[in-house]
Amino acid sequence: MNIDGIPHQVVERYRLDRIPFGREQRSTADLLSLAGKTAIVTGGGGSGLGNCTAHRLAEQGARVAVFDVSRELAKTAADELMERWGVPALAVVADVGDLASIELGVSAVLEAWGQIDILVNNAGGSGSIKADGAKVEHHGSFLSLSLEDLQGVVRVNFMGVLNMCRAVLPVMVERGVGRIVNVSSEGGKTTVDDLAVYNASKSGVIGFTRNLARDVGGLGIGVVGVCPGIMVSERTLNTLSTAVNGIASLDSSFPRVSIDRMSLADEVASVISFLASDAGAYVNGTSVSAGGGLAD
Repeated sequence: MNIDGIPHQVVERYRLDRIPFGREQRSTADLLSLAGKTAIVTGGGGSGLGNCTAHRLAEQGARVAVFDVSRELAKTAADELMERWGVPALAVVADVGDLASIELGVSAVLEAWGQIDILVNNAGGSGSIKADGAKVEHHGSFLSLSLEDLQGVVRVNFMGVLNMCRAVLPVMVERGVGRIVNVSSEGGKTTVDDLAVYNASKSGVIGFTRNLARDVGGLGIGVVGVCPGIMVSERTLNTLSTAVNGIASLDSSFPRVSIDRMSLADEVASVISFLASDAGAYVNGTSVSAGGGLAD
């Protein structure tokens, strides 16, 4: 197919020149490849979804900047990425709730690699911290949580996404290319007991993703969300080992998981890697459920 015979004003009106003609000639492996791309993953230290995502992006050839509030965790993750996948990696100490901290981190990435192609906004959940660095308690009924905890949940899980996008988007817009993947939650689409404020923050991420995609789509920037469900980790297993009477949030959500099991973080990370690549480039503005049917 070609558009040579179509009037210029029609091409312009319907953006026909932006269609990736010839895509079918590329292999699936090539479409999934992130070689030559630079990615930022927030909350990329430790052993959760952020770290799994960093590994999946690195596996596909991306340079990865690991943003984390912990210098030690960020450095360990970056070292592991370089050793395992043979790609450049950078450890960046940054608090997504602090715009000044983020801007310094983004400057470090640009100084090292000169570009940012992919932003994965993953930081949040059980890793959320308050402005003073104290850990946030996000489980519990709305009235049982302190005002500081409520603000801390929103600070990282919602404002952190806005802050990162505000810092990175000008770089992407200048080049006319970029992909943003915002990690929300199935809880942002449905109800889960004892997580009202967290889920409301994730609903905000879903709405922001939809509207930002509309805002910047014409500038060559894609924005999409991913909604994990119940991800099992070492922390989950440790908690369950003493939860004789169950856990309210799990008891209210697990019966709705139609695949009838929890997920590994890596299963969600694979979805993120797909959406960050050319293979998933036309998925835009929506927030993809990766929760085993929890919200469906």
